Amino acid sequence: MKLSIVSGLKESKNNQEKILNKFSSLCDFLKPLNYDGIELSLLEPEKIEVLRLNEIKESYQLEIPALGTGGTYIRFGYSLGHHEEFMRKKAIERIEKYIEFARETKSKVIIGLIRGRYNFESSAKKEKLNIISSLKECCRLAENNDVILLFEPINQFEIDSYNTISESISLLEEIGSDHLKLLVDSFHTYLEEDPLYIWEYMQNKAHYVAHLHLADDNRRAPGTGHFDFKSFLNIFKNSGYNGFASIEAIMKPSFEEVAKESSEFLKMIM
Repeated sequence: MKLSIVSGLKESKNNQEKILNKFSSLCDFLKPLNYDGIELSLLEPEKIEVLRLNEIKESYQLEIPALGTGGTYIRFGYSLGHHEEFMRKKAIERIEKYIEFARETKSKVIIGLIRGRYNFESSAKKEKLNIISSLKECCRLAENNDVILLFEPINQFEIDSYNTISESISLLEEIGSDHLKLLVDSFHTYLEEDPLYIWEYMQNKAHYVAHLHLADDNRRAPGTGHFDFKSFLNIFKNSGYNGFASIEAIMKPSFEEVAKESSEFLKMIM
């Protein structure tokens, strides 16, 4: 299992030199801490000179395992389930930009917050159908570019659809695309799943998973709360999972401290 951590590059505000210097500094800091990659949370990936970015990551022998897309919903309000067709089309257009970037960086693209929240002018049933329809179009784009999409179950306090792993797996089976896989996040698992049976259930469903997010039950660095990371990670380790586990936590007291503490803790328990 490989280790990464989430970071942004502020590509919407910075020029190319600042973007690439930021990425280079991240690589320089994380490589000695035994990180294998950097998951990028981006807003406008098309503003990044991908060839130069690839040169940097390859020089450090690091990967960009996945691209976060949540900023598209948070900043612009575009979502796959939006009650307005225009907003759904804009969300799909943005996903296409991520897919094009992912094709060049050999990354996966996360479908999380970008599916949106239900609007009082619509209905849960209608917006769920919108998500399915939009996601099918995103899968078509992903298939054409040979890029994997990662569908993330997110807790009910942040999003209104597909909060649990079982709901999300049912969706994957309905869509039926080899380019749509599951992302499992320890924090959302803690909030949404029944602790009496989730471990056994995940053992049987681990083959759906192509990426992991790690944060403790307080959403801070792994090891700062009470989540059973050893049991959680052993499920995937024992299933032969060889993908990434990515730290996606509140970066306090600092990104650097979270990166160091997480690496040390995970090395100790694995």
